[in-house]
Amino acid sequence: MKIFLKQSIAVLTTLGLLMFSELRPATANFFDQKEVEQSRFIAIAIPRAFGPQLLILEQKTDVRQCWSESSDRPTLIDPLLLNFDFTGICGRATDSNGYSIRMAGTDMALSYALSLQMSGGDIRLMGISRVDSNAPRLLIGRTYGLADGFTKIVLEPGWRFARRTYEGKELGHIYITTDWMPTELESYN
Repeated sequence: MKIFLKQSIAVLTTLGLLMFSELRPATANFFDQKEVEQSRFIAIAIPRAFGPQLLILEQKTDVRQCWSESSDRPTLIDPLLLNFDFTGICGRATDSNGYSIRMAGTDMALSYALSLQMSGGDIRLMGISRVDSNAPRLLIGRTYGLADGFTKIVLEPGWRFARRTYEGKELGHIYITTDWMPTELESYN
């Protein structure tokens, strides 16, 4: 009986370790992405007393316009969705639960954060490492000037919007993505 019990524990332990080792690589590519029509998304810098906040809007249907743009450098944004019930018409992402960075097919939500930073007459959308303070800061977009009110963030060449997917199902989470890894990108320090 003791031998049977020891063998059973050994078999269960081995099976558990094998299952754990097979699950670990899967988490690296837990999510995928789907390309989206870029004109249906916009990144916006919202003025706040403590510093600008990032907002990403999506035009889901054409029932009503979710935002309008005026002027240039910087482009001012009128968030029209504030004037009506935008449920099902407009989507919005206001924090890291709704948006993150994806690079070269890899979800970087746990290693890079999106951050808006003031930089000499401009607001810059930066990718900041969560794990390495010496890692390059990535310039992802900018407003091309300052203004009172909401301003459009123009993504840098190579960056675009995409939707997060899981097992082929589209999720509400939005990626700001590029096909390159940070070592291949121009960084901004």
